[in-house]
Amino acid sequence: MTPPHADLFQALAEALAEPPPWLALAGREWPLTDLAARLLPGSPAATALTRLPAEPPAERRARYAALFGPAAGPPRFWLYESAFLGGRMVGEATFAVAKCYAAAGLQVDGGELADHAALELAFLAHLAEQGDRPTYRRFLDEHALRWLPALGRGLAAAGAPVYAAVGGLLVEALDRFGAAEPRTAQPATCPPRDVRLPVLAAPDDCTLCGFCAQSCPAAALTIAETETHTALLLLAERCTGCGRCVRVCEARALATDLPPDPALPVGEGRRGGEGILRLSERVACRKCGAAMVSRAELDYVIRQIGHPAWLDYCPACRAPL
Repeated sequence: MTPPHADLFQALAEALAEPPPWLALAGREWPLTDLAARLLPGSPAATALTRLPAEPPAERRARYAALFGPAAGPPRFWLYESAFLGGRMVGEATFAVAKCYAAAGLQVDGGELADHAALELAFLAHLAEQGDRPTYRRFLDEHALRWLPALGRGLAAAGAPVYAAVGGLLVEALDRFGAAEPRTAQPATCPPRDVRLPVLAAPDDCTLCGFCAQSCPAAALTIAETETHTALLLLAERCTGCGRCVRVCEARALATDLPPDPALPVGEGRRGGEGILRLSERVACRKCGAAMVSRAELDYVIRQIGHPAWLDYCPACRAPL
């Protein structure tokens, strides 16, 4: 049976995500309100929820955007741990939280960052449901309790309809089912996990198109370019093993079902755990000598359309041809 506080954390997660349909109802009809009344008797925030009137979904979304949306500048309240604590949308907390999810066999679907408040609360709900109290305690100490109570207090003090009550309830729920949870004697780190790093199973098939780097939610893959070479780099410490890069690789060159290759070149490309997966020289313009695309990219184009003469020249030198 799912512990009731797991449902409470899940409902709070939904309330802090893009407004769900039930958030447009009168507060007394919310599933969150019923859970709070049962689990937090006498809660001022739960009482405040019962007084909220119904409102059209568009108006609820407008309230959400006014507090959390990217208007002319930073949002009034950051919903991301890394940004809330350090002012950066993608930081150490983003990658650390993603690794906690991966250690539990989970991954984030879609393009949302791992340290969003809704995702962290949903993860606490999952851990509570699974009965994994050591990991639940560690995640509270390392992440949730470092910033979510402060977020809740800020929302409660802001006086914004709907979200002031949600913020107050967030504080009460974390105090009752978070701060009061007994500590464990185990080290405060998320469980280790053998991440299956991406490798180039077929290096010569990699075209250095960059789609894998663009799709990597942890920014573990990057395309780097010098005057002479183009490289696909892996920052192994950021990789969560989600496999998204493998799924988007049209050339089927990437894989994660192989162990990391110790023979990968690591010369100039290794900087603090950064390794070169693919290295290709850049082709020089036949006329002016300016660096153009990588040999890997050019060879791919040639395989598709043949080798017309204009491919050997940069755009500036190509015009008179």
